[in-house]
Amino acid sequence: MRLKLVTFSDFANQLYPHEADYLLGIQHFSKGVNKQILDIIHYNCHNHLKNREYDPSIDKRAYSYIKTWITQALDKADVDKFYEWLAYTEKQVMIDAITSEEEKEILAYVKTISPSQYFFLRFYELMQYFRDYLLIRVRNQFYKPINNYLQKYEASYHRSMAINIRLNQAAEEIIRQHETLDAEPIHYSDFLKTTFNDPSLDGYTRYRAAVRLTFLYYNYREFDNLRVVYDELDKLFKTDVFYSKRILANYYSNRAMMHSKLNELALAEKFGYLSIRQKNSDYLFYLANLCGVLLRSGKYDKALKIMSSSIPELKKTNSFYNKIGFTSFYTRTLVYNKMAKNAVSYATTFLEAYKKEIFETRWHLFFSAYLQALLSAEKFSKLLSVAKRYNLLALEKKFIDKTVYMPVLLWYNEVALYMEGKQPKEKLTETITTSACKLLQNKYKAGRINELLETIAETIPLEVALIRNRITQFQDKNI
Repeated sequence: MRLKLVTFSDFANQLYPHEADYLLGIQHFSKGVNKQILDIIHYNCHNHLKNREYDPSIDKRAYSYIKTWITQALDKADVDKFYEWLAYTEKQVMIDAITSEEEKEILAYVKTISPSQYFFLRFYELMQYFRDYLLIRVRNQFYKPINNYLQKYEASYHRSMAINIRLNQAAEEIIRQHETLDAEPIHYSDFLKTTFNDPSLDGYTRYRAAVRLTFLYYNYREFDNLRVVYDELDKLFKTDVFYSKRILANYYSNRAMMHSKLNELALAEKFGYLSIRQKNSDYLFYLANLCGVLLRSGKYDKALKIMSSSIPELKKTNSFYNKIGFTSFYTRTLVYNKMAKNAVSYATTFLEAYKKEIFETRWHLFFSAYLQALLSAEKFSKLLSVAKRYNLLALEKKFIDKTVYMPVLLWYNEVALYMEGKQPKEKLTETITTSACKLLQNKYKAGRINELLETIAETIPLEVALIRNRITQFQDKNI
């Protein structure tokens, strides 16, 4: 029995908090013992550091029943599993292999799938294929309900399709903001909010809007607005509107990022760990986010452990966005764990192999980590050489006022110049103080000044103390 409970505990421990909330909300158990077990599951999902033990005196058949019930309930609500059915059924229709039982299954879904269902668009298109299949075979009995469904929801389908086209346009401008100075995607804010908050739309379209709002508010550092979106998502994830483990993991990672930017590090760490519980194609991205939180929290050994153990995953991904993110945070992790020489070696090798890809996507993130490693390893001449070779200061200057970038590369370069005896102390402190004071105009960037000063304080502690004093004097004058 003890072994049985260990197996059940392992199963229950893989559930997300929102899954437990949903299950508790839909249960209608007639037996009190079933509700008792589910209550413990729910408590443990929300209190992972002080779990309650499962009662070994309860009949093992009750645990088996609950496990089966949970699996079936989540499978029924899982939008990704529904998509798998859609893909399989479309294939069956397109190759003329659909069986009579599968046809009955389609007809059953026609009675329940509305325009607000997550993959309504995909289902509607399947019905278009199926109608053609039936029409050419003169299957009037089945043709009529399918045709009625398509006519009933034709306007809803075209409306959602038009919105998705605009969502694509919004994504292009929002992402392009990091690459060009002429992109000002903030005007999409109202459209995205309206789309996300419209319960008549399909879940896929609504969640796409939420993801784009995340990028948009992140770019403009409007985290209070982002919190409103996530608080609404928190409620929706306790239902079956958006449910799948994949989508939940994405939500947890995005929420971790938000709490990190709001300096709510305990919450950021909690959601960060939830995001990596299930491995998917975005696992490395979620892992890098969690690593960033752990580094900000001073938990350097934990960051090193999770990053080092995930290097095999790095070799499997084809996403250079994720590769560069992982490499950048791993480089920083090595630095904070007093392994600067290893960090320099790792980043140098990566740069030599993927120079083109770095400059196409996340060049500022990568070089921020690389130059930090060079500074920590006291390779000042190398740092100056890299900055000059790739024209990094000019690149950073182009984007510094229009994006979320901080003058990281400028500051590292200034420190290296000073340490190499190529500029006096006064020039160093003046340049950094002046750029820091400009950052005070931006609420988010102002909050990052201290973190950035900490990264150079180990190299020039007395000079950083002087810079802090001058920044304080500037603030006092402008109160």
